[in-house]
Amino acid sequence: MAYGDRGKLSHTDSGRPVNLPSHNQYGTRLRTTLEGTYHGPRGTAKRGNGLRGPSRGRGGYPLRERNINFQSGRARKVSDNRRLLILAALALVLVILIVVGISSCMRGSAANQDTTSTNPVDTRVASGVDEELTGEFAVELNRYEKLASIAANADKYSDQGLLELALSEPDAIDFVAAYPDAEKDAQPYGDAVTKGAAPELYCWDARWGSVTYVGRPLALTGSGPTALSMAYMGLTGKNDRTPADIAELVTTAEKTNETSGMSGSFLEESLADLGLSCSTSTSNADNLSQVLDTDTYVLLETTAGSLTDTAHWVIAVSENEDGSIAVFDPTSSQISAHPWDPATLASCTTTLYAVSAADASGGGETSE
Repeated sequence: MAYGDRGKLSHTDSGRPVNLPSHNQYGTRLRTTLEGTYHGPRGTAKRGNGLRGPSRGRGGYPLRERNINFQSGRARKVSDNRRLLILAALALVLVILIVVGISSCMRGSAANQDTTSTNPVDTRVASGVDEELTGEFAVELNRYEKLASIAANADKYSDQGLLELALSEPDAIDFVAAYPDAEKDAQPYGDAVTKGAAPELYCWDARWGSVTYVGRPLALTGSGPTALSMAYMGLTGKNDRTPADIAELVTTAEKTNETSGMSGSFLEESLADLGLSCSTSTSNADNLSQVLDTDTYVLLETTAGSLTDTAHWVIAVSENEDGSIAVFDPTSSQISAHPWDPATLASCTTTLYAVSAADASGGGETSE
C-alpha cells in the first residue's frame, strides 16, 4: 500500500482513494501507523506496528540467524593439502616399517643358515667353496691377520727393517710376526738335499733369520751367507752348512761389510774349508752363460737399485733352454719367481763369482 502525507488522499494499489486523517478530535496530530504486507527479497511478511525497532514479538518480519564462514577458498585448499601430506607421511612410515620387518626376517634367516651351514675346512670362508680354493683363502687370511698383529705390536721391534720386510715380502710375514718372542738361536736345516739341485732358501727362514749378523737380524743382512749356503748344498749334497753357519764363518774371517753384508773376497779366499772353490770374471752376458753349468753356480753382488732397492747377493742356478737364467734371490720371492735375461743380470754387478766343488775345478782360477 502506498500512502500520502498531511491528510491528503492516497491511493491503494487498486487505484481507489483512501482518506487518511492527519488530526484527531482533540486537534492533535495522529501518529501514523502502517500496517500491511511487506514484499521483500525473501518473500511476503506482515509489517509490524512501527517503522523502527526490532520486529521480534511485535508482528514484524523476523531476522534469521546464520553462521558466517570466514574461511576462504585458499584456506580450504591449504587445509586439504595438509591432510593429504599427513596421509602420505603415514603411508611412507608404514612402507618403511614393512621393509624393515622383511629385512630383519631375511637377516635372521641368513644368520640361521650360516650357523647351520659352514665351511668344514675354514669357517672364515663361505660354505660350498672347494677345499683347494678354501686353502688358498686361508693362507692369505692368516697372513693379513698376522700383518694386523705386527702393526698393533710395532713398538716391540727394535729394528724397523723387520716391519718393512713384512710389508714388502708377504712370505716373510710369519717370521716377522713371531720374531719378538722367537728364540734367537740357529736351528738345523733338516730338509733333504740332492746334489746338483740347489735348494731355494730365504734370509727370513725361522731356522736362522733371528740370528744376529752384521749387527742386525740375519733376515735383513744375510743374503751373502744364504746364497753361498744354497751353492754349498747344491754342489755337495749336504745340508750341514746353513746360512747361520756360513754367516759365522764370514764373521770370523772378518769379511762382512755394511752394504751387501758379505765381501766378495770371502768367496775368493775362504771357501777351502767348505770344500768349494771360486773363480771370478768380468760381468757380461757371454761370461755368465759360459761359466754357468751343472757343476757351477754363479753368485752376483747386485748394486742398490738394480734388482732391489738395496745391494745384496743372488745366485744364478741354471740356464734355461731359451737362454734365460734361473735366479734365487734370498731377499725376494718375486725376483726368484721368474727367469732373467743374462744381459739384465750381468748389468746388475761388476764381477761374476763362479763357485764349484773343489775337486771339480782347479780352484781359485780367475778369468777375464
